[in-house]
Amino acid sequence: MFGLPTWLIVLIGLVFNISSALVTHFIIDGKSSQLNSLALQMSNNSKEMDLLWSQIEGIERKRETLYLLLNQGELTEPIAQQYALLLESFLQQKLPVSKLNDIGSVDLIINDYQDKIRNSIDDKYFLNLELMDLQMYLRTEVSTLRNWSIFLQMIGLSLILARDLSRKPSS
Repeated sequence: MFGLPTWLIVLIGLVFNISSALVTHFIIDGKSSQLNSLALQMSNNSKEMDLLWSQIEGIERKRETLYLLLNQGELTEPIAQQYALLLESFLQQKLPVSKLNDIGSVDLIINDYQDKIRNSIDDKYFLNLELMDLQMYLRTEVSTLRNWSIFLQMIGLSLILARDLSRKPSS
């Protein structure tokens, strides 16, 4: 074959097969673990977004309850103090008891809190979009590398088999 010694052709075939194995083992496996890490991060972001939506809904229920309480008249001091503590635990800020009877100021505080949460949800959503783009790019790279690896393996095996074809039949 092209005047090359058979041992050299077999050696080249072995080098192609070893190269294929190295590409598979180190590069493709590394990119696959990156893909797994991205999937885990995206899953965690989705779970956090669900929890944040639950917070928005929870504080909205508290607002509706306050509306119902205020619809019955002004809040008594013990109820107002307990409700202020309840809202503080959700809003993570001190809420004076005197503000509870002023629904407009409570609405502003709750709206600001919900806006912050929505911004956090948006940030996580856009981060997930970026991670999906990166994931698609890595998948394309892995596919291309797998194809090259298979190609190298096929060429290597063909060159190794050339040894058997180059033997002269004994008569």
